Amino acid sequence: MGSSLYTKLSVALMLLVVLLGSALVWITSYTTGMYSQEVTQRLNSPIAMYVTNEQQLIHSGQVNKPALQELAHRAMTINPSVEIYLIDTKGLILGHAMPPESVVVKTVSMEPIKKFLAESEALPIFGDDPRAGKENKVFSVSPILEDGAVVGYLYAVLGGQKYESIRRAVEDSFILQIGLATVIGSLLLALVAALVIFFVLTRRLTGLQRSIEEFQQKGLSSNFVLDIRESGQDEIDRLAVSFQTMVTRIHQQFEALQHMDKTRRELIANVSHDLRTPLASLQGYIETLIIKKDELDGATRQHYLEIAYKHSNRLNSLIAELFELAKLDSGDIELNSENFSLVELVYDCVQDYELQARNRSVRLSVQVDGENPFVYADIALIQRVLQNLIDNALRHTPPGREIMVKLRDSEANATIEVIDTGKGIAKHEIPHIFERFYHAKDNEPSEEIGSGLGLAIVKKILELHQSSIRVRSELNHGTSFSFELPLKSA
Repeated sequence: MGSSLYTKLSVALMLLVVLLGSALVWITSYTTGMYSQEVTQRLNSPIAMYVTNEQQLIHSGQVNKPALQELAHRAMTINPSVEIYLIDTKGLILGHAMPPESVVVKTVSMEPIKKFLAESEALPIFGDDPRAGKENKVFSVSPILEDGAVVGYLYAVLGGQKYESIRRAVEDSFILQIGLATVIGSLLLALVAALVIFFVLTRRLTGLQRSIEEFQQKGLSSNFVLDIRESGQDEIDRLAVSFQTMVTRIHQQFEALQHMDKTRRELIANVSHDLRTPLASLQGYIETLIIKKDELDGATRQHYLEIAYKHSNRLNSLIAELFELAKLDSGDIELNSENFSLVELVYDCVQDYELQARNRSVRLSVQVDGENPFVYADIALIQRVLQNLIDNALRHTPPGREIMVKLRDSEANATIEVIDTGKGIAKHEIPHIFERFYHAKDNEPSEEIGSGLGLAIVKKILELHQSSIRVRSELNHGTSFSFELPLKSA
């Protein structure tokens, strides 16, 4: 609890209130005192001048002590806080009406007196207090003239000991104590209010922290949902929304990783199986040729070699497709898109498969609806797509049937469709035919089993072109694969 944000904020606020309260009390006390001193000095600044105008206090260098005593007592009778001193032009005290033992210094500084008479600084101006030693007080001063020359000064301390005793009595007064208590009470009330506000604000943050800890305890396997307020747009709300978004994304990525791991295990198992089958057959026939080389006639030996060659071709094709699919998955392939004639590419691909189709007694044709479309794509990869689709159609089309490659264009795209009249694909199998190593075994003759990677490669290549493959099929009537490519780029 001691390290919580609320505790730290509370302690910081308390220290701030104490510092501000102390500063406020000190500033208030200081400014009030200065204001009182300034008012006192302004109101009593002419007092020394009035006294010096009553009688001549210095004559021929001699102090008129009776006159000084009389004027001092008269001034102190009117204002008990005033203390009168007679000083020479260097600040030496020549006379006063105070008890001799109470005056502790013999001279006063002339610098404040000069400032006061020159009116060069704002009030209050503080000067020496002969009865207080080093403590300075506000004063009034007036020069004493004789034959037009300054022979001394009448120096009146306005905040004498009587004034100090009255001030200390006022400081202990009930009203001042009430004022100080009011200030302290206001600060404490503000502190309590601020602590309540901090508690309300940090409570939601504390709730968010507990939710994060709960998510940490439950782990990545659970789909954690925060209780987020529907209304509210402050930083804590946005933080909660961001955290919920992060949690959802982490959960999705965790599920994706689990799916990828499952797919990886299945892929390894399928690859191992699909590689082992032709490899085992190849190895078996070669071993037979080695072991029984003297027992086999020429026709049998040739038959075994043809079977071994077929399995080696299948193994080579499977490995090549595995490398091709791995390269597509890695994202290292960069499209070398260009404008080219789609009709010419289709006719080239169909021509490559004409002999194979004739050997299977399958008719292979091209139909172009509209003009000769020019498309913008990677010609080598699109050729690979057409080859895989035509090869897939040939393996699934019985003799005497037909395969058609159909082209049509619209305002922005060209559509390519490969249509066969084979046995078709069951509806429950259509979502799986683009998965790696998937075989629709119920409809495919055993001697024509493919690698199971051709359609997966087709899907990957079209995804790189921001396109998708569509499938329509009906059992015993055939299957159609179609996709779109953008027309010629400017």
